[in-house]
Amino acid sequence: MNDSNNYSKNDIQRLRGKTAIDSVHKNISLEEERRITKRISDIYSVGIEEASDIHINYHHDRIRNLLRQRAKRQGMTDIVFEDCVQNLDIIKYAFSISRGELIEIAAGDILFKQLSEMQNESENISEDRYFNFYQ
Repeated sequence: MNDSNNYSKNDIQRLRGKTAIDSVHKNISLEEERRITKRISDIYSVGIEEASDIHINYHHDRIRNLLRQRAKRQGMTDIVFEDCVQNLDIIKYAFSISRGELIEIAAGDILFKQLSEMQNESENISEDRYFNFYQ
C-alpha cells in the first residue's frame, strides 16, 4: 500500500530521523496530521507517548527554523532572535499542529508577530532611556 506521497510503508520504515518524518508529512491535511503520531510510533517502534513527543519536537524545530529565517530577512540579529524566541511558547503551537488543530504557517505567523513586537519593545526601551536622559 502506497501513501499519497508515493512512499511505501517499507520505504518509510527504512528512512531514519527527520527524513522519515518529513516523508510522512508531505502533502497532508489537518485530518491526516492527527494520525501521524501513530505512524511515527510504527516507524521508530516506540510507544504512542514517545511518538507524540517526537512529533511535537519535529514541529517545534520547523517553527523555530521558520521564525529564524523570517527574522533574518527582517534584519534581526541572531542574538536578538535568541533573546526574544526564549519568551515564545513555541511548544504550545507545535502541540496544536501535531494534533491537527492548526497549520504550521499559521503558527509561524502568530509567533512571528509576537517576536516582532518583542523586538520593537526592546528597541523602544533603549531609545526611551536615552531620550529621558537628555531631557
